[in-house]
Formats: sequence, structure tokens, C-alpha cells
Amino acid sequence: MATQAAARQAIPGATPKLKILRIGIIQGGRIVEERLVRKRENITIGQSAKNMFVVLSDALPRNWLLFEASGSGYTAHFSDGMDARIAVGNEIISLSQLKQTGKIQKRGAAWVLPLDERARGKITLADMTILFQFVTPPPPQPRPQLPASVRGSALSGVDWFFATVAAISFLAHLIFVIYLRNVDWPRKPDIEAVPDRFVQMVVKKEEKKPEPKKEEVAKTEEPKKEEKKKGDEEKKVKKELTEEEKAKLAEAKAKADAERRARLAEQVKSTGLLKLLGAKGADGSIADVLGKGDVDRDQENAFKGVGGVGIASGNDSLRGIKSGGSGSGRVADAGSLRGGAGIAGGGTGQGAGERTVKAAIKTEAPAVDGELDPNMVAKEVRSRLGAIKACYERALKRNPNLSGKVVIHWTITQAGTVSGVDVETDTLGDAEVASCIKSLIARWRFPAPAGGSVDVSFPFVFQASQ
Repeated sequence: MATQAAARQAIPGATPKLKILRIGIIQGGRIVEERLVRKRENITIGQSAKNMFVVLSDALPRNWLLFEASGSGYTAHFSDGMDARIAVGNEIISLSQLKQTGKIQKRGAAWVLPLDERARGKITLADMTILFQFVTPPPPQPRPQLPASVRGSALSGVDWFFATVAAISFLAHLIFVIYLRNVDWPRKPDIEAVPDRFVQMVVKKEEKKPEPKKEEVAKTEEPKKEEKKKGDEEKKVKKELTEEEKAKLAEAKAKADAERRARLAEQVKSTGLLKLLGAKGADGSIADVLGKGDVDRDQENAFKGVGGVGIASGNDSLRGIKSGGSGSGRVADAGSLRGGAGIAGGGTGQGAGERTVKAAIKTEAPAVDGELDPNMVAKEVRSRLGAIKACYERALKRNPNLSGKVVIHWTITQAGTVSGVDVETDTLGDAEVASCIKSLIARWRFPAPAGGSVDVSFPFVFQASQ
């Protein structure tokens, strides 16, 4: 050390280097970690990952400040369970001797001892030993590098085929862009650059509309003035009408409406099928259609001459219908068909109502072969009993005494769908009900079983309720 100090003094202008702390940790007879602390900072040890030295030992707390950095050096912190031997210069002193002589002080839970650059020592705690000393910092080691023959060059990892294709593509696009920028594209000509003969052909002169003459304007304004005067006069007349005049106007309007309805009735009599039904006389169209009882007559000839329809009045008789020989029959109207010894009035009758049925369905515990909860299967089936009840109620309308038990077997696949629906037991004895239930179950879905497909046998008990 004296030689190093003399060497530093021999070199003029040289600044002395601060020594750094070298720490080694031995646990269980093995060197666990060794480190040179180049930066002047607090050094902690313990079980926490936030410490500088992480040591798994029950004797240490999670975080213990071992060396505290200060402006002049380091200060060592010892716990009550630690034992130490420290060399200060040529003197080696134990921690117990330092406590007896009063050279070490108690600060909180730690014993504090300032250290200089000549200090070195050994701290023991249970099966762990901590060695420390101050050393001159060695020059930083250069970063290890591979030999040039092994490293290779920057071009050794290039894919030459891909690089060639990329270069050719880039050159082709560059040439195409240069070509597009140098092409003299046709531009829209300016109106000043177009020859005059083309301008005369394209540009049309706007035709001026002739202004209306004063006489025509006067003629068009006169009718408007006259119409306005008439409207004003009518308004004045309406305002001056008395109650008697209003009653006369209403009577005249009602008479005009009655005449209009009569004209419409006459027009309806002479149009379409009503004219055929209202035709009179032996030569009428009805007589021609029904005459002689011929069934092989042409339809077109039979209805030939029919030009419209007519509305028959109460006193009119059908033309072409002759009286029945010497009998005393007569043509009866609709009112003469009721009462007396004649034709009795027909009743409306009573329609037959649809039979009302009530059904009850009971379910028993299902038999499930596989890794699926039977209660879950029963819950899913009970939520769909309404559709199965509808199948049974349709059959009850045909047979009110229908009752019995039906056991249906099906397989639930790994996807939760249903396959292989079949009837195991059927005491109900109705094939339509069984077929309806099978078609419903085939469309159901269940929770996907974990251990593969599951076989289910489910009993349904059907009974008609009063």
C-alpha cells in the first residue's frame, strides 16, 4: 500500500482513485456470490428481491442495511445476532471487544461502526459468512468478441435471391414513374386557343324572347278582372240570403239528388247480369237459356243478346216462365215462403263447438348413463313439457280416455345434440303421440357432456284431468 501511495505521489498531476468495496458471501461452505461495488451506494442484504444481495436465510430479516454509504466512506451496521472480526490497520478487533471498549455505537436496532479504506473483515451469522475489503478498482474488462473469422461480415447473412428480385422491382417502378412524368399528356384547351370557327359552332347565341304587346296584356287582364268581380258578387249574394231562401235552396238540392239517383238506377238496370235476371217476356234471355231443357247448347249462343241487367220491381214477373198447365200455382215472393202450411222458414242451426280437453303430464327420475347430471337433464326436459303436452292434447280430442306411460330413450352427443331417439315402453298405445314426442326430442339441445356421449331413458306419464 505504501508502494501504491508512493507511485501516486511520483506521478505529477495524478488524482488518487477511490477504493471500491469487494464483498463475498459464503453459505454452507460454498461461495454464493462475489461482487465489486464500483458505485458508492447503500448495500443491503436479506430475503427480499429488492436487496443488492439476496440470501435465503432465516437468520436474516427481509431487508437489512449492511453498509451505509456516506460522503467520507462506508458505515457498517451489525445486528445483535452477528459476530465480526475487523482489521483496522495492523490491529484485528472482534465485535465484542468493540462493544466493551465503546468504539462502536448503538443506533436503533443496529451497532454502527465507521470504516475507512484500510478496513477489512469477516461477519458471521448462523451458517453464513460475509467477507469484505476495500480494493483498488481494476480496469474495466473489454467486451468479449468473437474472432473475425467466426463473426463474418455484414453481407454474409443477405438473401441474394430476394435482394436481386427487390432491386429489379425497384428499378422497374422507378423507370415507369420517370416515363409517366415525361409523357406529354393531352390537356384541356383554353377557350382562347380554340379557332374562331369552332367557337361559333359551339357557343349558341341566346334567343331573346319577344316582349308581349300591350294589347295582349290588356286582353289577359280583362277576364281576370271579370272573374274577380263575379266572385265578389256571389259572395255578396250569399251574405244577403234569408232563411226562406236557404230552405228553398236546400229543397232544390234534395230534388236534384233524387233525380240523380233515379238516373243511376235506370243505368244499373240495363247493365251486366242484372239485365239478364230482370228480363221479361217469352222471348227474353232467361227463357232462351232455360228453354227446352237443352244441355248441349253452346254457351256463347245461350247468352247471345244479353246486353245488361235490370232491377226487378215487386210487381214484375220473369219472362219466359210459363204457368204450370191447369194447376193453381203462383209465383211466390220471399215474404210468402214463411208461415202457414206452406214452406216453413229455415232455422240458422247451431254449429258444433270444438271439444275442450285438459291434460296432465308427470315425469319420473330419468336413467342417465354417462358423465351428465340427471337433475340437469330433468330440468331441461321439464322446461319443454309444453310442446309434449300439446301432442297429448291433440290425441285427447280424438280419444278422451287416452292415458298411459311412455319411456323415450335418446343419446346426447359430445356437442349437446340429440341422436338415436326411440320408444322403449309405450302403454299409451297411440302411435301419433309417440311420433310427435320423438320428433320434438330430436330437435332439443343439452349441455355438452365432458366425458363423451350420454344415454338417457326418460319416462312420461300422461293422464286426462277433469
